[in-house]
Amino acid sequence: MGRTRALWGTAIVGLLTALCPARVAWAQATPSGVGGIATPDLIPTEDTLDTTYGLSMGSGARAGAIGVSALAYNTSNMAAVSKYDVEAFSQIIGGNKSNGGTYWTLGSSITDSTTSKKIAMGTSFRGVFSGANRRYSGWDWRSGIGIQAVPQLGFGVAFRWAKLKSDRVDGQRVGPSFEGVTMDASLTVTPIPWLRVSALGYNLVKTHSALAPQMAGASLSLAPVESFNFGGDVLFDLTTFEKKKLIAGVGVSYTAGEMIPLRIGYRRDAGRDLNQITAGAGYVKGKVGAEIALRQDIKGRKETYLILMFRLVVQ
Repeated sequence: MGRTRALWGTAIVGLLTALCPARVAWAQATPSGVGGIATPDLIPTEDTLDTTYGLSMGSGARAGAIGVSALAYNTSNMAAVSKYDVEAFSQIIGGNKSNGGTYWTLGSSITDSTTSKKIAMGTSFRGVFSGANRRYSGWDWRSGIGIQAVPQLGFGVAFRWAKLKSDRVDGQRVGPSFEGVTMDASLTVTPIPWLRVSALGYNLVKTHSALAPQMAGASLSLAPVESFNFGGDVLFDLTTFEKKKLIAGVGVSYTAGEMIPLRIGYRRDAGRDLNQITAGAGYVKGKVGAEIALRQDIKGRKETYLILMFRLVVQ
């Protein structure tokens, strides 16, 4: 009962927060990337909760996301599978003092779809520390609710409250920022057990920040056997650029011996002209698991993005 009350309390706080007026801070008078930036790959990228599953599967393979990954990308899947997960994670982009140092985040997430059969809830909090090409720092909190109305239909919402402040050099802002509240929404249809199709909307409360762009799209996931999953996403960034820009990707996941998840994917960011390969691996034994995932630019800025995660399955 205590666990249930805590999770419902988190959800209520998230809802009340989302109803409060949002505050948005800017490093520029107009959104980053709207004219005036000659090199597309220098435009700030979205900064939100990522997971080892999502990062390693290209652009997320969001229709197949469950547990904490569903909290991050597709809350309509949170109640689709009965799980109670607790995760601790760190996200790292390497750098040195000459280019701003190493960017990294540290946080934890929890999702529960066992207490109630058709309703799942989750929450996540992470601290953000500025570094190479990401000259901002602060914190980011997310809370989500997923409802599995019937086995073939799920829907969900997520509320996000962040305070990411741009770095200052000689009194001048040198990075993007986002301070305020926004929300995501999603819907997943499962016409047959091994096929999922999702409709996705992100940052529906417009933030005017490249760190939290308004996006919409769809995702498809195929899982003909329990150990294999293929997924793809088509998303459109609606607010960072003067015109909507495509973000798309595909990924494949295979779990060897029911213990070793292996993943590989590809991601294309048309707005920033980035081609990226992704990969991940892990080890799961009983209720404990550890995973690593990376995303490597093969065209553009040549950035390497790494996530390390430790998971405890409560039940």
